[in-house]
Amino acid sequence: MGNPVSATGNPVGWPRIVILTPVYNEEGSLPIYERTVSEVLLSRTEYDFRVLFIEDGSRDRSWEVIRAICARDSRFRGLRLSRNYGSHIALSAGFAHADGDAVATLACDLQDPPEVILELLEKWQAGAQIVWGRRRTRMDAAWRVLTGRAFYGLLRRFAMPLGSSFTTGSFLLIDRRVAECFRQFQERNRITFALVAWTGFEQAVVDYDRKQRVSGTSGWGIGKMVKSMYDAFIGFSFLPVRLMTLTGVAAFLFTVLLSAFAFISWLTGEPVPGYTSLMLAISFFFGIQFLMMGLTGEYLYRIYAEVVQRPLYFISETAGGSEMEGGDAR
Repeated sequence: MGNPVSATGNPVGWPRIVILTPVYNEEGSLPIYERTVSEVLLSRTEYDFRVLFIEDGSRDRSWEVIRAICARDSRFRGLRLSRNYGSHIALSAGFAHADGDAVATLACDLQDPPEVILELLEKWQAGAQIVWGRRRTRMDAAWRVLTGRAFYGLLRRFAMPLGSSFTTGSFLLIDRRVAECFRQFQERNRITFALVAWTGFEQAVVDYDRKQRVSGTSGWGIGKMVKSMYDAFIGFSFLPVRLMTLTGVAAFLFTVLLSAFAFISWLTGEPVPGYTSLMLAISFFFGIQFLMMGLTGEYLYRIYAEVVQRPLYFISETAGGSEMEGGDAR
């Protein structure tokens, strides 16, 4: 009689861990990534580590480097998306093709140290189904640190589910069951960590020190940070709609005060010159109106995007895994 096996077909006590790594213009980082991950993780004997690259429409030779890595080591696999869809869609493609007992994310620039995944796994084996990596320190510019703290603080306060242990970013590990739940999400505009937090389940946190990039420059600029915050609040928080209501109330109260001031000025025989005050009032209220129209239009566009049900992504090519077919659409 053979040894008992897990859900993935591995011997019990030797769980398969799939590491998802989105890649966008990381030609210089990939060789360092391969060497570091092989030394730190793939050399371990208590886990069956596998790496799944998701090449997100790079303009450099990233895919050629991934193919070479996969040819050297069968524990590496690669998906090539048909164009650049963004890191969160790339991660969704990875979750859809991950076949592990647990799935972890790891950036190609290695700012999140691979050895921390071993600490995430300890929490997972202790019973946590979602394990978050929390940055204790980070080797980034001061403006990144400050804006990052403000961003994640607002998300925790207004967008994340009550009781969630969400901390910072998309460095995390999830159980197979959580990964199956994640695959059920269908929305077009998605934030990985917000969707994971929304699922609930038992959660834990591991603190770590974030490092500098091993190569190249970060593609996570202020524009992408603002878009992620925008998507998270539009998709997961009542705050934008509540702000529209509160702004309307504030505008009404301002109108009452302005009317009272104008009436008192008329009674005292010192009326306020009309043109300036009139134009200021018109500009103020039209500004509020267009702001509210813009937010309403944003919600309507997102409803439209969900209704048309375009595929989330297309896969143009695969490497290192015969079980993954090219041309896949999700």
